[in-house]
Amino acid sequence: MPRPTKRSPPASFDESRHPRRRTAADADAPSSGAGAGGAGRRCDLSRAFGRCRALLDDLLRHDDGWVFEAPVDARALGLRDYYTVVAEPMDLGTVLRRLERRRYADPSAFAADVRLTFRNAMSYNNEGDPVYDSAAELSGIFEDGWASIQAELPPPPPTDAERKVRLNGDLMRLPVAAQWNVARLLKELGACLLEMKGKVEVDLDKADAATLDELERLVAMHRAADAAVDAP
Repeated sequence: MPRPTKRSPPASFDESRHPRRRTAADADAPSSGAGAGGAGRRCDLSRAFGRCRALLDDLLRHDDGWVFEAPVDARALGLRDYYTVVAEPMDLGTVLRRLERRRYADPSAFAADVRLTFRNAMSYNNEGDPVYDSAAELSGIFEDGWASIQAELPPPPPTDAERKVRLNGDLMRLPVAAQWNVARLLKELGACLLEMKGKVEVDLDKADAATLDELERLVAMHRAADAAVDAP
């Protein structure tokens, strides 16, 4: 795909949308600390998204960043096979809008779209072509900046499948009386009870997220009670 002669960003590049408040390097400074639990994770994610914005600004301000700021106009460029080669178009301007509108659930989704932008350019163009070379250079800049962001991302919350595996063990370790209390509560909720050979067991395969939340609360409550009994 031909690339116009290198020039300054076009008028469509709005300086007010890309303030140079912080650079990707500035964002590497350690945080002052986040709170625990969900609030801490939200704080960490908020900081990570701020660093993603700083990194994206650096890409857009690069001499060749404007090449990737808007969707490829395949018709204007006469690229009849573009959508045959590129199944999922992406550009940095779209990434910016999604980031500003909080469309990304986590920073990894942001990274996936940035990578898709450069991967598309390198898939459609041959190595040595100007656009290919620009995409490769910007991709390297992105990966260098992303590595430090990714290193500070909070661990993702466990999936329901992981929670079920952990709960299977936790429920088995509860005292018998506590297990019956769990079974009684779940029976009242009409949730995931399985009767086998005269015994009632919790069938976690059918448990929804709300039921898992309740089971985790009960396990935590019984652990706290046991700890209080054991305390001197």
